[in-house]
Amino acid sequence: MSFWFYFILFFFPLLGGTIGLIIKTENTQYLKLFLAFSGAFLFSITAINLIPEVYSAPTDYPVGYFILAGFLLQILIDVFSHGVEHGHLHHHHTHETPYGIFIALSLHAFLEGMAAGSDLFSERVHASFVFGIALHEIPAAFALITILRASGVRKKYLYTWLVVYALMTVMGALLSEFALNLFENMEHYMVYLVALVIGVFLHISTTILFENTDDHKFGRRKLLAIGTGVGIALLSTLVH
Repeated sequence: MSFWFYFILFFFPLLGGTIGLIIKTENTQYLKLFLAFSGAFLFSITAINLIPEVYSAPTDYPVGYFILAGFLLQILIDVFSHGVEHGHLHHHHTHETPYGIFIALSLHAFLEGMAAGSDLFSERVHASFVFGIALHEIPAAFALITILRASGVRKKYLYTWLVVYALMTVMGALLSEFALNLFENMEHYMVYLVALVIGVFLHISTTILFENTDDHKFGRRKLLAIGTGVGIALLSTLVH
């Protein structure tokens, strides 16, 4: 994987967390719009690029089972993260450091990083895949820092938490590249890991689009954000 892909995977969550450090307001309207955009983009590239790619790869086991397992895995992660990665920021004001949320989000980011480093896709599809992961990590890091700050973590320590979290996707990608170089035929098994992450993507993107909507109504601004996300995903597919 190229240096720029690693840079994007590190910089985007760092950017999201930095915004969380700067913004002092409880108004999450713009966060919801960005979540709608990222959720639509993530769902679109999953449907258009990722699912066809894993189903066309030669496998010994049906990849659909791994997609389902990834969907269920994200439900389990939600138990510990409380849905922070898809915009649930309420009811987190406590003086206890949310280690469970941090670990759950870090595991989520690490798995996405491992899939990004799988080297399974063509260059064009891989670029969309990495961008989709990085784009989703902006609101996730924003939410994490917001919760850590609300939990009373001192500001000088927030930067450390943020850098560690931003490194999780990079570490996952590096582990995949290391495994590919170390073990023979490892690329044959990476398709199952990617299928697992596809299931995670499906859960997150659909939850963002529907559960993060007030009274299940789509306003004009949210529809515009969703349309923009779908449009950019289609554009990334059509432009070589």
